Amino acid sequence: MAASIDKLYSIENIDYDKIIAKYRELCEQGESEVDNNCISVFGGEIKYVQTRKPRKPLKDDIRIFNKVMYLVHTIAYRQITNREENVEGASIKYSILQSVLGEDVYELLKALKELGYIEIDGRYIIGKSSKHYKVIGNIKSMEYSNCTIRKYVDKSKQLLKNAILMRMETPEFKALYGDSFAHTYIKNLNKFKIKNEDGFNSYINNQIELNPKKEPYYNFIKELLKNDFRIFSIDNNNRMYHLLTSIERELKQYFNINFSIDCKNSHPVLFNYFIFLNKGISLDKSYLFSSILFSISYSDIYSKDKFYYDMEKLCNILIYNGIDDSIIAKFKNDELLYLWKTTIGRFWDDILDEHINDGYDRAEIKQKMFAEVFYSKTPKIAWKEFAKEFKEQYPNVYDLILKWKEPLNHTDLKACLLEYNKAVQLGDKVLATNPETALPNVMMSLESDIFREILKSLYRKRISAVHIHDAIVIPCSKSLIVEQKVEDVMRTVYKNYGLHPTFSIDRY
Repeated sequence: MAASIDKLYSIENIDYDKIIAKYRELCEQGESEVDNNCISVFGGEIKYVQTRKPRKPLKDDIRIFNKVMYLVHTIAYRQITNREENVEGASIKYSILQSVLGEDVYELLKALKELGYIEIDGRYIIGKSSKHYKVIGNIKSMEYSNCTIRKYVDKSKQLLKNAILMRMETPEFKALYGDSFAHTYIKNLNKFKIKNEDGFNSYINNQIELNPKKEPYYNFIKELLKNDFRIFSIDNNNRMYHLLTSIERELKQYFNINFSIDCKNSHPVLFNYFIFLNKGISLDKSYLFSSILFSISYSDIYSKDKFYYDMEKLCNILIYNGIDDSIIAKFKNDELLYLWKTTIGRFWDDILDEHINDGYDRAEIKQKMFAEVFYSKTPKIAWKEFAKEFKEQYPNVYDLILKWKEPLNHTDLKACLLEYNKAVQLGDKVLATNPETALPNVMMSLESDIFREILKSLYRKRISAVHIHDAIVIPCSKSLIVEQKVEDVMRTVYKNYGLHPTFSIDRY
């Protein structure tokens, strides 16, 4: 949850005296507000009010000061080391903050928010996801050593580790992963080491010299490497965040990674599952469909001279290979084009080619496409450059994505939410906590399901491996692990979901 306090992170021009005074004021006045958790989903009179009675604040300024210093440090440090995609700030478990700082954490956070030092978003869901906190202003660091704050940090790290281990021991987790999965995964994660210490340190020192703001991130990686427990988060979609999900691509060359295999266009190709589902195509038929698309090369149907995709030829290839006319008739041309491009791994490349002169790199293209299309909470596209382009090129695919912005209005999508535990059935009503984020949630849950099954299959074959969301990573070892053997396992699992994606292999 926080790093060794050789470096303490704070906010430029922060006024600790003002925060201490505000904390005392909040303690003494208490508060009374509606408890949103008690409001009936069917409406009606509000019967309960959440009350926080006035209480006596701490008298010792130094004790309050240390708690504020730790709290600001934790939020700032988590923010600058966070590697979650499309997220500002960072998640922090309130229960852990409360265990470390006691009841004072409530007023201290409120004081920081009211004085404009932090923002707190509203994505909290009981038992599912933590609130996200974001520092307002410039983050600064200082050399610092304080026994009290060090004690807070050590306690928070142990509590976080215990929380993750407890999560892995729950009946729900074991029902999905099996009794031995957690132990095997942690053991395999600890097999990844630095193989070139000098090169690793030299690279990091050069990067810090070029950009001093990256120092906290590299300190975070070094801290993880010192520990024998390198998982620091499991989200509500069972996606694990650990050492390897956090390291930059450029750092991987210094680790003892044998090779990694990732699914090209992973999230776009996952949406194929929902396209086939929407058309009522069975998994075996969708796999045959995808397999044929996988075999169609770019030159087979694309004319470079005319900038033209021959969709009639694509349909004829599908028919020739056993796909019935009645199934093909369910798809519009743009849907077929999307299915084909994502299956052969060309989706991101083609968008990047279209913006070759705009200065975007691949990562920026992906970030914009996720933010404006797949993960956008609103159907409005007036200011969304990439959403407009996507809608123009794939209008019917985009229509299905729009349906996912309001899934409770569509019977098939409600059923999908229930299947993935993203909604609950109450009488004749289906209720979802955050319908506007339904699509990213079911896609991430699907990805988690797929890679869980891949890892379980690899472990049964006694192959050491971990995953980085959409990639399998194999450490160097004395036993010879052949890439094809791992790819075959991945292919088999994707087949169970009616998909035949393109894989890419990176060797180190």
